[in-house]
Amino acid sequence: MNISQMIKKAKWKSTIRTVLISLLVSVIALFGLMLGNQYLTTKSFNRAMNSEQIMNQISGPNEVQTGQVNYSGILNGTLQTYTAKVIDGVPIPWSDKKYNYQVFPFLNFSTLSGDVSQLISLPDENMKKEGYEYTRSYNGLNGQREMLFYIPQVNYNGKILNDLPLLQEMGSDKRVEMAISFDKDYSLNEVKKLTPPGLTQTWYWVDTYDNKAFYDPYIDGNGNQSYASPDIGDWVKGFGIFHTDPIEVSEKKFLDALERGVQLNGQYDYEFNRIYNYLKKDKDKPDESDIRILGVVVTGTAQELQSLNGQPYVRGVTLGAVVDKY
Repeated sequence: MNISQMIKKAKWKSTIRTVLISLLVSVIALFGLMLGNQYLTTKSFNRAMNSEQIMNQISGPNEVQTGQVNYSGILNGTLQTYTAKVIDGVPIPWSDKKYNYQVFPFLNFSTLSGDVSQLISLPDENMKKEGYEYTRSYNGLNGQREMLFYIPQVNYNGKILNDLPLLQEMGSDKRVEMAISFDKDYSLNEVKKLTPPGLTQTWYWVDTYDNKAFYDPYIDGNGNQSYASPDIGDWVKGFGIFHTDPIEVSEKKFLDALERGVQLNGQYDYEFNRIYNYLKKDKDKPDESDIRILGVVVTGTAQELQSLNGQPYVRGVTLGAVVDKY
């Protein structure tokens, strides 16, 4: 073998060795990137999931989370959650929400996020005749009514619904949820004594309104006076019975969830901190005396709920979901 052949053979061996080393390094690097991506996206998913679970504890009257699906990608993913309402032990599918999470929030690779169960607003002939500026809202997944909530002292131009007469139009054994908006704020102990026997108080609406001036009447673009509209169930905050573990409810349940939300620094960080700061005022942290109840969600049969007629603390009362017992 001459020198030229020896040099070629050495170069060939060197090339093969370089290629093999490059392949090995690439495989190791790719494996490392995959493990790193999995670790980082799993961490981001857990933060997003915890945020959703905590927010669900202080919102969504009578709603419980029934499941979730995680679609993970490269440094991002999509969390999809499902909730149902529970009315006297009967579940109803209620919402399907999607939320995008990123390992690095400033790198937003996708815009898909939101609540798939869009609200449907339908006109009501009686409301139109009486000059209501707002309409009825219905759940987009099941067609059930969305409850409406009226803040005490807010001027709704006298357009406050009373759905109690509707109870006389349905079977007396129908299971119903209704939102009672109070004439003023009360403590939890006071609220527990307000409603007639036979009704179950399932969820308490908490005053988290740090800017009530937002609801003041204003002059619209046409020069007309416009008034506030009631809040739907998706907007209000509160606490209630956790149906898988129906222990005695207390203000502490709400405050504990709020504290965890503040410490998490998740996607609802602004909202958790806003409520926390509003409740604590100039103190280090809020306590149970800072929780004021603006309304309550009750369940019972259509016949039982008619006992709310004439109650002095009722400013407004709106119908929510209606189910059959079996």
